[in-house]
Amino acid sequence: MRIYIYSIGLLFFTLSYAQENQTTFGLFPEASLSYKLLKNYSITHKFESQHGFYDSENLNEELEYEHTLTDLQTFIGRRITPFIKVDIGYQYRIEEGENTHRTIQQVSILQRESHFRIGHRVRIDQTFFNNASLLFRARYRLKGQIPLQGESLDNGENYLSISNELIYMIQSGEDDLENRLTAALGFYIDDKNKFEIGLDYRTDDYLVKDRFRHRIWLKFGYYKTL
Repeated sequence: MRIYIYSIGLLFFTLSYAQENQTTFGLFPEASLSYKLLKNYSITHKFESQHGFYDSENLNEELEYEHTLTDLQTFIGRRITPFIKVDIGYQYRIEEGENTHRTIQQVSILQRESHFRIGHRVRIDQTFFNNASLLFRARYRLKGQIPLQGESLDNGENYLSISNELIYMIQSGEDDLENRLTAALGFYIDDKNKFEIGLDYRTDDYLVKDRFRHRIWLKFGYYKTL
C-alpha cells in the first residue's frame, strides 16, 4: 500500500508540472477478451477509447466532451514457453480526420519473483495512412504487479500495477519519442476476471520544438479470459 501511495503522489506531482505545458485530460476505458484457439495459441480482442474533457491548447475551459480516438485490436498469440509469448496483431483506429490501420508484432516475457511479477514487452508496429507516409514505432514496456494482501495474489484480492513504456517513432525521416507511465489499483476477481482503475500519464513530442505535450487519462479496464 505504501508503494501505491508513493506512486499516486508522484503522478500528482507530475500533473502539477504538466500545467505549464500543453495538457489534455480525459477518460480512458478499455476491455479485452482472451481465449484459447489451440494448445499453444490464443486470441485476444481488445477495445480502448480516449475521451477528452480538457485541452489547455484549445482553451476548453467549459470542459466540453470530445471523442479523441477508439482502437479495435485483435491479436493471435503463441506461447513459446510458460514465460515467453509472441503475438501478431491488427488495429483499426477511429478518430477525427482519418481512420488508420496498424500491424503489430510483439514478444512478452514474464519474470516471477517471490512477492511480485515483472513483465517485459518489446513491440514494433506500423501505421498506414491514406495521405501520409508509413509511421514506424519501436516500444519497450516494463510492468510490475504487486499483491496488496499476503505474498501471492489470490481470488478476491487487490494488487498494485505500475508500468512504464518508452516509444521511439519515425515517419518521413523525422523521429520522436513518447513515454507512458501508469499506476493502477487492480481487483483480481478470479483467474478469468480482473478490473483495474488508475492514472495513465503520457508525454510526447520530445524532439519537436515548442510542441511538448502531456496527456493524463483516468483509465479503467475490465479483462476477461474464457
